Amino acid sequence: MPTLIHALALSIVKRVLRPYIDRADAKFLATIVVGTEGLADAIEVACDVVLNGKAKAGNFPGGRDAIIEQFIDPKKTQGLLAKLQEPNSLVLIFRDIQHVPHPIRDFADVYFVVDELDSRLVQAAIFQAFATEVSLDDARFIAGHPFQDWSAAFRKGRPVERSMRLLREREEQKRLSTTEGSSRLEELHGYGEAKEWGLQLARDLALYRRGEIAWADVEPGLLLSGSTGVGKTRFAQALAITCGVPLVHGSYARWQSEGHQGDMLAAMRAAFAAAQAAAPAILLVDELDSFGSRSNQDSHARSYTHQVVNGFLECLDGAIARPGVIVIGTTNYAELIDSAILRPGRFGRHISITLPDAEARLAILRQYLPTIIPSNQETRFAEETEQMSGAEIEQLARQSRRRARGSNRAVAFDDVLASLPETHVVPPDRMAILSIHEVGHAVVALAFGRTIESIKIADRYRVDASRGVDLGSVRLEQAGLRRTARSYHGEICIALAGMAAEIEFVGEHGEGAAGYPDSDMNKATYFATLAEGVLGFGDTLVVERNPFDFDEVSRLRQRSPHLWARVDRLLTSKMRETQKIVADNRSAIEALAAELIVRKSMTGVEVSEFLGSMDWTVLTATELAKPERDDDSAWQLPAERVSR
Repeated sequence: MPTLIHALALSIVKRVLRPYIDRADAKFLATIVVGTEGLADAIEVACDVVLNGKAKAGNFPGGRDAIIEQFIDPKKTQGLLAKLQEPNSLVLIFRDIQHVPHPIRDFADVYFVVDELDSRLVQAAIFQAFATEVSLDDARFIAGHPFQDWSAAFRKGRPVERSMRLLREREEQKRLSTTEGSSRLEELHGYGEAKEWGLQLARDLALYRRGEIAWADVEPGLLLSGSTGVGKTRFAQALAITCGVPLVHGSYARWQSEGHQGDMLAAMRAAFAAAQAAAPAILLVDELDSFGSRSNQDSHARSYTHQVVNGFLECLDGAIARPGVIVIGTTNYAELIDSAILRPGRFGRHISITLPDAEARLAILRQYLPTIIPSNQETRFAEETEQMSGAEIEQLARQSRRRARGSNRAVAFDDVLASLPETHVVPPDRMAILSIHEVGHAVVALAFGRTIESIKIADRYRVDASRGVDLGSVRLEQAGLRRTARSYHGEICIALAGMAAEIEFVGEHGEGAAGYPDSDMNKATYFATLAEGVLGFGDTLVVERNPFDFDEVSRLRQRSPHLWARVDRLLTSKMRETQKIVADNRSAIEALAAELIVRKSMTGVEVSEFLGSMDWTVLTATELAKPERDDDSAWQLPAERVSR
């Protein structure tokens, strides 16, 4: 098959010279103007193929002995008039319309300028080059880009789907650089600790440029984690503007799309080299979790992962050794990243970006719609946009402006309300169970000596949520660092507490406690597997390598029926223990759940004050009457979700 550029050139030539292709006896003069260098050369070859039959494939009449000449230097066009007297058909190809002599243009049988490409020609060329059909809309999208961009994207041997993705990523990057990238870090809201880190980095870079501090005093790397839409990429773009440095963008998917492993590693090194050449600069590496972990024992991918991670580590260390490159990695799943990548000096600093709070959501909307929200509607807006990301609020502003334009008027707050996704009210009976579930988590956590940071439930949920609907959550303050069997057993009980509370008060538990990676049962099973098969806290001291990757821990159970049975026994035992704690604290759970339905959200202090005012003390199981307080680090209990 021909390459895409030659397939496109053939399509253009066959269209331009259509009246003469099948008439070998016809003599004609054709003038074609092509400003793009690579395409001009390809059209010259295509003319020779179509007119003179110089092709190894394709049914062309040939034998015409046409003369095809391309002119780059305008000085070489002086003898063209004499060439017109020759009896052969003549095709003249120019790079610049200004270099075409008037007689050649005015008296040519065919005069054609290749400027905007016909999307149907692009569609036909892609099919001829790759034997793959693309829609006309996709062809229009391709034709709308500079020829150099899409001819480089559609490499021979690369799947068309991957080429399209690369081109769309390029388009998105350009869009972000002209819209979101125009914001400075100082103007962003809802970034908390990450914003403070970035502003300090800007100050440090200024000192480094003035020679007042060494590069060793500048923090060279940051890992940003958070769910989709919280604005990790936007943060990096705004940081680059505030620091006054260029931003180089890379990702696992982008590098891998270059081809086999060698091509991927070369593309990765090229991105680091580009950042080094532009230093001081920021290199943004998206999808850091996609690199995988070398602890993964999947033999099919293990060798590939080892080599890719090792190559990435070499690049990271090289960037540190050569001053001026700050590397920012982003991820949705920090726990899946190889531990070596997260060491100090690489991505030793990890900051999690959470969904913006009510104050930040108001500030974000006012960036796009400055005068829309009256002060007496701020509370309503905060309630209606609960759990919305910064990207979703930006989209809300766009929809509000579009709605107002449809009525040919200025945007009003009613447009914002009308543009909000549809929400459903949680029925009262469901609210009661939801409250019991979350309070169960909280009270069992207190029984194990943990400190509550917050507890909340929602009385409404958005219908268009792309992921599970967040209806409730409990956050625990971080405790100490030492982790023992008791602390892991406590984590299991806390995870099971919502189910246990539902069983105690309702008689059965619902499906929301299991079925997705962060659900209560999945979390409890994960901790139980670590205790029994990885950390030596179970019935045997025989353990596997220390894989904290969720999927690899799951594979440990699949490979060992004995481990599966031990995990099952531990979960059953801890469920009985949790149910006893819930039963012993039934009155406290019932009263606190009723209060939570009214308040919807309570801080840890408010929970303690409420229990104290009712003269209730959370009771622990007998064997846990004196729990350790310095034995583990906290994890956030996942929000209960409704699968959609």
